[in-house]
Amino acid sequence: MPRLVKKCMNSLNLLPSDWITVLYLAVTSVLVLIFRKNLGRWYVFLSVSIHIVAVLGILSLHFVSAPLSPLLQFLRDWYALATILIFYWGVQPLTQMVFQGMFDDRIVRWENRLFNGQPSTFLSARFPSVALSEYLHLCYLSYYFIPVFLPVMLYFRGMREAFFETLFAELITFNLCLIWYIFMPVAGPRYFEEKIKEPLSNGLLCRLTHALLSSASTKGAAFPSSHSALAILVLLCAARYDLISFVILFPFCTGLVVGTVYGRLHYALDAVAGVLLGVVMFGLYPFVYRWF
Repeated sequence: MPRLVKKCMNSLNLLPSDWITVLYLAVTSVLVLIFRKNLGRWYVFLSVSIHIVAVLGILSLHFVSAPLSPLLQFLRDWYALATILIFYWGVQPLTQMVFQGMFDDRIVRWENRLFNGQPSTFLSARFPSVALSEYLHLCYLSYYFIPVFLPVMLYFRGMREAFFETLFAELITFNLCLIWYIFMPVAGPRYFEEKIKEPLSNGLLCRLTHALLSSASTKGAAFPSSHSALAILVLLCAARYDLISFVILFPFCTGLVVGTVYGRLHYALDAVAGVLLGVVMFGLYPFVYRWF
């Protein structure tokens, strides 16, 4: 049976990243149908149709017989990376369809036992350096280019197989985070803890970070930290494929993990779980990629 499934998959001639996108859309569509009574807004139901259209659009690429133009080929190679942002924005209503409410109280209890307090609160109070705060918030903001930086370096240097493997690793890691959020939504300390006080709060990058999150964040998508998971995964992939990228990314990726907690954006356990997920997926993705 597994051989038959794999033969059918291969006959469609989809890229491994295509399959991760299709699987995520399929899983979330099934969950929406199962828990539809818990979803009170019509656009959630519409997302099922959007998912179907997206899947058909991906599958239709297989039936293009003529060679793609350079522009279409570029879009063909890169479109999947855009789903990180699209799926992130779309997951918030889904975080309330299985369980209503958040699991923050559970994370807080675990942290009180492990750390005798909340690292997301006492780190910035213990190290109230404006320079440190600005650096860590810069690292946090770098999340928006980290998943793109290494693929760009690999793609335009002609390392196409490394590019597709890195893209696949990023997608499978991020989509696993999104599915986890559906079953264990955690809002994060930004919604419940006191904000960072002056003088740290006066920093330009600190203010920019929190202003951006106030308008574009997804509540319920804190544990595990997808920021930390992708940062560590990309850093390890850079060490595997391109040492120059590794050197450039190292201060940003490591600072991002610390910055998520220092800036009171994630609980420490969010960051730890994200790092562990990134490490585990780095070890597993080559085998899964070869299977697809």
